[in-house]
Amino acid sequence: MTYTYIIDGTAADGQTWTTTGSVETASEGQFPATVQLAMADSFQQLTQGKAVYGQPGVGCRGPYHIARLLIERQP
Repeated sequence: MTYTYIIDGTAADGQTWTTTGSVETASEGQFPATVQLAMADSFQQLTQGKAVYGQPGVGCRGPYHIARLLIERQP
């Protein structure tokens, strides 16, 4: 199963961020694994500077707070 995700949040000093991507799981019954994969991928984007930041050029350091987590199954 293929799922896409969007995760929005804030970091220290009020910096906003968004990460997007897609993850694969073997079956629908493994949805909890989908959430874990999306969170891990999102964290990598944040720590590698690949997230979309609300204030470009302003640092984005933790702690990171999640405001929205959207996961959608793709046909």
